[in-house]
Amino acid sequence: MEPSAYILLIIAALVPAVLYMLYVISFDRRQPEPALALISSAIVGMVAGFAVTKMGLSQDLGSSMATAAHDLKESAVIGFLRLAVPAEIIKWVALIIFLSLNRYFDEYVDGIVYSTCLAMGFAGVWGVWFCSDVIRPLLPSLMEQAIFLFLILVPIHLASGTMMGYFFGLARDKKYKLLNSLKALFLAILVDGLLCTLVFFIGNSWTYYFILGILFSILSMVFYTQIYHLLEKDVEEAKENARKNKE
Repeated sequence: MEPSAYILLIIAALVPAVLYMLYVISFDRRQPEPALALISSAIVGMVAGFAVTKMGLSQDLGSSMATAAHDLKESAVIGFLRLAVPAEIIKWVALIIFLSLNRYFDEYVDGIVYSTCLAMGFAGVWGVWFCSDVIRPLLPSLMEQAIFLFLILVPIHLASGTMMGYFFGLARDKKYKLLNSLKALFLAILVDGLLCTLVFFIGNSWTYYFILGILFSILSMVFYTQIYHLLEKDVEEAKENARKNKE
């Protein structure tokens, strides 16, 4: 593939990823995360995305996707086993390592902030590889690949990353740390797998892709209403700490 083609795909991944990250970061006003920490989480996601591209999952995946249209079982096998499971496990492990080493992870809402940045870094690298090497049998046109990346792939990882981050935020509560950490993994796999299954089951239909892209973005924004729940927990924790300090 020509360098200019990769540049187009990178732009198609970068624009929505940056916009979504800025949207999420805007919620974190009480104790904003350092820019370096946010950038580092995105870089960790990019490394995780690169790792998945080297796992050999692309073998015959493009041709399998071409035959999966309107076949629910085949679409689910691709959506869950070949895409969602390895991708979300890698992201989950990467996020656990990153958060355990990050001294700025001190609020519940930080789980969503860091998870989203990591997921967008992952979506950028993984999406460019996926469009350029895997999805060609379905979308031979470079512009179609770029639009698919912009409308579909990045919003899917936004949705699953939001779900994962929400439960990692709740996992700050030591009492339910293990349970919420496991929920972060399994529900992210469920969201990613269901959305991918739906995309492949529909087949090559730009009308439906466009509608799905809008729905995926709306779904992610609906998830972000849960940020207010985490923000309330942060306020309660701050008040409790202040009370203890007075005592």
